[in-house]
Order: sequence, then structure tokens, then C-alpha cells
Amino acid sequence: MMNMKQTTSIFLILLFAYCSAYSQSAKETVSAMYTFDREEEISDWLIEGEGKAYIENGKLILEPLFFPLMETLMKAGAISDNNRMKEYEPYLYTAMKAKYGNDVRNYFLVGKGKEPVFMGGHFNVWNRRVRTSENFAIEFDFTPLSPAPLHMLMFCASGLEGESVFDTSLPARYGVEDETMYDMAMYRVSFFHKSRKKANLRRAPGKVMVAGGADVVSSEDWNQTYRCRIERINGTVRFLINGKESFSYKDEKPLTGNQWGFRLMTCAKGAYDNVKVVTIK
Repeated sequence: MMNMKQTTSIFLILLFAYCSAYSQSAKETVSAMYTFDREEEISDWLIEGEGKAYIENGKLILEPLFFPLMETLMKAGAISDNNRMKEYEPYLYTAMKAKYGNDVRNYFLVGKGKEPVFMGGHFNVWNRRVRTSENFAIEFDFTPLSPAPLHMLMFCASGLEGESVFDTSLPARYGVEDETMYDMAMYRVSFFHKSRKKANLRRAPGKVMVAGGADVVSSEDWNQTYRCRIERINGTVRFLINGKESFSYKDEKPLTGNQWGFRLMTCAKGAYDNVKVVTIK
């Protein structure tokens, strides 16, 4: 018969073997890497709505088209840097009406029995080329270039019937939130909100908030670079900031889409770099 010491030794050996096998089975392979050192990399991104993407000093700059107006208003104290729609809406609507004329109606949300609501000025930027696997991670360096929120990452995205987000049968999109939150399937993590200091995870269709946790910004000293990672492994979504977990969410019915991109609201601006897509096996 084995004594207690021998039994313990065998248990530890088996435990070590199990852990080693698990670590080997959870290998990560880089599927794509964007360092934005080449202008050609910009061709992998598609804009929807009122924004632009360009490379500057080796970083991907995401900027709403009407950000210069919003920045001027924030600096003048006419609006706050808290992303309050009621504050900036009159200025934004006037500018977009001047640009688009009657076509500004594309930026209104029309509900049953309700007055149309102006929701324009924001934008999505989708990656055209890289698809995520069932288990994956998306990592990126994020540097805010405006104190105002809000930045978002959309992932596991598809049409409601599993279509590509670029399928021409889907309704046209103009950067209005409900186009992605109700007419598509996806997860969306929102981050960088100085006053809220909380990152949120929503699930679409339905815009259901399913998780929340620490934000990238935790103090007034907001002008820093943060390493962010969103991962989905066996149905569990985790958001990590500088290696620390913000939240974790287990979806019992995981979404099956494989497309991803970023979203910014009209007062936000940011630099993104070292964007990496990882396949996890």
C-alpha cells in the first residue's frame, strides 16, 4: 500500500500533467497583426456613417467627421465632455442638415407611434479582411485623443440570419446605433467614459447589457495608452485592460458571427495601434 506521501506525490504529478496538457491545448496563434506602418493597411477598413480613418505617425486614427466642431464647442464650454446628446444635438443637426439637406432623414430613428429622433454623427469602422475563429482574442493599444466618450469594439457580428455584415441584402447603415443593436447580431464592449468609469458589454439584437466592469480610465489623468484585449473562449467573453480582467460573461447561447470593428460617438477621437487578432485552440 502507498503511504500518504506517495499518494500526494502521484496526485501532484497527475495535476502537473493535466495543467501541462491544458496549457498546450490552449495555444494562441496570431491570425493578423496591424502595426499601421504601411499606408496600404488602411484599405482593410470600411467606414459606415460620419467618420474617417487614417494613419498618422504609425497609428490608426479614428475621428468623427464633425469632431472639429464638437472639439471647438467643448473648448468654448458650450457643451461638456460627457457625451450628452441633448447638449450637442442642436449644433450637430444644424451642421448635418447643411451638409445633407433632406437626406439628413437617414440619421433619424423612427419608432412606432413616436416622433423621429435625430441619432446622427457617429460611425462604425469594420475590418474587411480578417474573420475571427470560434475561440479568439482581439488586442489593441488604445490612446484617447479627446477627453469625451465613447469608444466601442463590436465583435462576433453578423446579420440576423448569419449574413456577412457586408451583405447587400441588409438595410443600409449610417452609423445610427439601432442599426447595429437591433438589426444585427453582435457583442459590443464600450469603454473610455471618464465620469462613468465603467466598461459595458451589450448583446444584440436587443442592446441587452450583460456585463460590466472597470474602465480603461479610472482617474482624471486620462491621456494614456492602454492595452486592451477582448477574448471569447468556449462561450465566455472577457475584457482585459493592461492584463487585468474588467469583466467576464458566459453566454449559454454564444453568437456565431465572425466579423468585428470599432465604433465611435461624435465627441470621441482615438489612436489605435498594434491591433492583433488571435486564434485560440
